[in-house]
Amino acid sequence: MQYDPKNDYKIWLVINPATWLVPIWIALLALVVVIHLAVVSSPKFNFLAASKVTEAVK
Repeated sequence: MQYDPKNDYKIWLVINPATWLVPIWIALLALVVVIHLAVVSSPKFNFLAASKVTEAVK
């Protein structure tokens, strides 16, 4: 069987992005939100919390 570039579109008939693209975006958004919440909750990386910590030290 020879490779024919004209038939490349047929993969999208089998792998339909409408079924997997939006759930992957939602999962990725949830992951990004969790990572940001974890980083911002640390005073080392949160400039607002760091300013409160330095004020308390003074």
